[in-house]
Amino acid sequence: MAILEIVKHPDDVLRRKAEPVRKVNAAIRRTLDDMAETMYAAHGVGLAGNQVGLLRRLVVIDVGDGLLQLINPEIVRRSDEIVEDTEGCLSIPGWQGDVPRNRQVQMRATLPNGRVAWFDAEDLFARAIQHEIDHLDGVLFLDRASKVYEVTAESKAEDAEEAGQAEDAEVSPVMPAAPREG
Repeated sequence: MAILEIVKHPDDVLRRKAEPVRKVNAAIRRTLDDMAETMYAAHGVGLAGNQVGLLRRLVVIDVGDGLLQLINPEIVRRSDEIVEDTEGCLSIPGWQGDVPRNRQVQMRATLPNGRVAWFDAEDLFARAIQHEIDHLDGVLFLDRASKVYEVTAESKAEDAEEAGQAEDAEVSPVMPAAPREG
């Protein structure tokens, strides 16, 4: 495996639509492995093909429940409920935005074994899916954000302080649903 270079905004490849993968083969699986290694090395939760300069519909996601490697992911249903939350992006370091997204989505994607799987996602998992599929369509979180702001040392310290105060709060982790093949 190899760590790939993450393309940074305003590189044009981030604004181009990725092409579908026509055949799942060893090269595609190797690329997905490299993308996963790159995402983990950068401490991200998702990475799309465009972000490593590949105009292929490839995505890797790990929101804390294990790695998903997705080929030609497609959202087939969205909930009506919209939730606004903070997002960042490995291709736009130092910036975050408040982005409205559907709270729940249903997605279909091909897995590295060539089988099609369906995923029901909500909250962070749904947000990550929408963010990465946006990348594949040449859309950045900047385009959807109601507010964009620079991440500074001061804002990082405030976030850390808030996290420390919330240590006693009960936390319910987001667990993505297991894929349904078919």
